Amino acid sequence: MSENNVVQRLSFLYEAARTLSSSLDIEQVLQVLMTLTQQHFQPDAVSVALVEADNSLVFRAASGLSARQVLGLRMAPGMGVVGWVAEHGETTWVSDTHFDVRHYKEVDEATGFDTRSIYAVPVKIGEQTLAVLEIINPKPDTDIDELQEVIPALTSIAATAIQNARLFEEVHRAEERYQRLFELNLDPIIILDKQGKLLHVNQAGQHLRDLLEDTGGNSLLDALGVPQEALVEGNMHPNGGSITTWEFEIATGEENARIYEVSLAYLAHYPPDGAYQVLAHDVTDRVALEKMREMLSHMIVHDLRNPLNNITYSLELLRTSWLEQDTALPIDQIVKIGIRNARRMDQLISDILDAARLPQDSSIAVACNDVADLVQEAIETVLSLALRRGQNLTSDIPDALPQLEGDYDLLQRVLINLLGNAVKFTLQGGDIHTCVWLTETEFVFSVRDTGPGISPEEQPHIFDPFYQGKEGKGKRRGAGLGLAFCKLAVEAHQGRIWLESVLGEGTTFYFSIPRILPETVKRRVEE
Repeated sequence: MSENNVVQRLSFLYEAARTLSSSLDIEQVLQVLMTLTQQHFQPDAVSVALVEADNSLVFRAASGLSARQVLGLRMAPGMGVVGWVAEHGETTWVSDTHFDVRHYKEVDEATGFDTRSIYAVPVKIGEQTLAVLEIINPKPDTDIDELQEVIPALTSIAATAIQNARLFEEVHRAEERYQRLFELNLDPIIILDKQGKLLHVNQAGQHLRDLLEDTGGNSLLDALGVPQEALVEGNMHPNGGSITTWEFEIATGEENARIYEVSLAYLAHYPPDGAYQVLAHDVTDRVALEKMREMLSHMIVHDLRNPLNNITYSLELLRTSWLEQDTALPIDQIVKIGIRNARRMDQLISDILDAARLPQDSSIAVACNDVADLVQEAIETVLSLALRRGQNLTSDIPDALPQLEGDYDLLQRVLINLLGNAVKFTLQGGDIHTCVWLTETEFVFSVRDTGPGISPEEQPHIFDPFYQGKEGKGKRRGAGLGLAFCKLAVEAHQGRIWLESVLGEGTTFYFSIPRILPETVKRRVEE
């Protein structure tokens, strides 16, 4: 080989190395590899197939008459000459494709291109094949020795460029992914330098920052209520200090302040010389829920303690009467008081359990029930309390109503809850009226009282769990489970419940039960 040829070859490879290494775009690298090969050897066509993660090959660069048809073509692992080269990692020279079974003829048949010979070279890093360079129909006067020396050197340079481009692509995708996670995180994330100056902030963090600035804080660190010892600790741990967590409130102009749980961590390697990462999580609802649960626990204990005290007192009176043989005590009345309070306890406990069960298990024990018996038993349950308050309980139930499909126990407790509320909130001597009527599709029940009524502001929340509406003089209605249970029990029957109320005139609660229940809600009981 002449010195001139050696210089030309070295010059070509130097220029190839310079051009290929100048780009971190994998498409551009493959295009340059294809173009350099085409220009230097001038075959009929050149193609570059990239090996995918599943070992299939996709043609990403191509020249020649069939280039448009070749670009984007996917080959299964091992298919065609390129598949064989990728699978074995070896260069192959096919001098006559008509006698080589590995040749994939479909492209030629589809385009009319005539592939006569192929020189295919793996583009490898170590033992891993990244791509296959395919030279199709080299010119008859091509120097095979030069081809076999230059192309492996060229693919070696290209392999490094492809690997770098792939790594850059992966890093870039990872950066985009984490940037999106950072930006779209619902929790505020704020990055500050050691002096408290803002470096980076996500969307939620910017909103928090705006709120803090509205409060007139001197700096973000001060506004966030960062403990000074946390800053000292962070600086004492250059490789990342322990995480400090605290809570702080921020006024928002709303009725209640927002409460955030904030954590501070020192990022030792964050450019240029370390930074603080502030993560904030809005815990306002959680704190409110915890307070509600605590209040609910107190109310439930209170509501259970009253009937329990009455039961205990009744039993003590009975024991005293038995020990002293005192026949003057009204034993029957004392027993009735104890039984009534035990039933009150049982109903409250059932309401608590069913309020938790019904949303998850909406199936009900269905039987055929007499409507008149259902209403009458509910009225008798609250009758003694109504009589003591001088209230008048009436009902209007048509004769010959068809039987109602439903869970007798659940429906009776709905009526007892509604009647019990009416008795509780109706003044001495008031009226309470229960009514039932039939439409084409539903049984409709109503309980009307002459109590103080419910304000329009309260009405949308009256069936919410744990909601305690106002009684007279600021008193609370109770644990807030009775009406919530009624709603769940009625809806478990695929029915509906609602109310009408006028302040100073009274309230009417309605609920309806379908005449024909869907099979999906039925759990038949023994007749």
